[in-house]
Amino acid sequence: MKYTYLTVDVEEWYDLEYLKKYDADKSVEVIPEIIDFLDLLDEFQIKATFFVLANVVERNDDIIQEIARRNHSIGCHGYDHELLYKKNPDEFQTEVLKAKEIIQNCIKCDVEGYRSACFSMERDKLDAISKVGYAYDSSYIKFEQNQLYRNLDINGFESVDDLVYKNGDFFEYEIPTLKIGKYNLPISGGGYLRLLPFWTLHILLSMYAKQKNNFLLYIHPFELTKTKLPFSSEIGWKDNFRVSVGRKRNLKKIRKVIMLLQSMGTEFCTLGQQQEVGENNEKSIGYRQ
Repeated sequence: MKYTYLTVDVEEWYDLEYLKKYDADKSVEVIPEIIDFLDLLDEFQIKATFFVLANVVERNDDIIQEIARRNHSIGCHGYDHELLYKKNPDEFQTEVLKAKEIIQNCIKCDVEGYRSACFSMERDKLDAISKVGYAYDSSYIKFEQNQLYRNLDINGFESVDDLVYKNGDFFEYEIPTLKIGKYNLPISGGGYLRLLPFWTLHILLSMYAKQKNNFLLYIHPFELTKTKLPFSSEIGWKDNFRVSVGRKRNLKKIRKVIMLLQSMGTEFCTLGQQQEVGENNEKSIGYRQ
């Protein structure tokens, strides 16, 4: 069976690392505008995994609760959107436990998954989230060319399926990259969906399907709405382009990508713990809600 994990990092547009250097009008928010995307998921009967920043929960509790009400999986995206390698281990462990509690108090159920800001996870932080009760993480990506990412040490984990690793009862889900020669090319993020024309995505996903069975997509609320963003007058053209390109038509493109992946025989699943089933320890990847 082929699986696609559709994931959303629930953060605001001004949380983007390359926009933090500018003054932002934070009165305009996009998280409340993702209802159309939730309706799209309902149309396709797809359940996704939403990694929520704890510091957006209070002012978006109705949206977070609506996501849970529609039976999507909700994980934690951290207490704030700061890079993990800027935090000391004790500070991080305190914050990540507090973040877990804030989200759980909102949705009234356990939060098992975690994803770090900008895939900035480090091994000591990975061990910390396991220690405080998380069951899985999804911050591992093989793309050292991006200076924000970290080359996460997963020594001791065993590969149990495409993109899925296990260490004891704890799981790590990899962000997929396309192997071309000796290079790994990221193809699964919302920025790539917005930038690349659909025919290019079709070619890249077809190439990827020849290498791996499982796939993972990650997107953000600002990529799911046409809401005009009040950029600072000081924003550079490059940063403006990075956040703006393809937003207006992106929801339609996501629909086409979903249909393409379904035509390739994939089943959409939420991220979750793998379970052993059967007397011969047959693996069941993910879980279906």
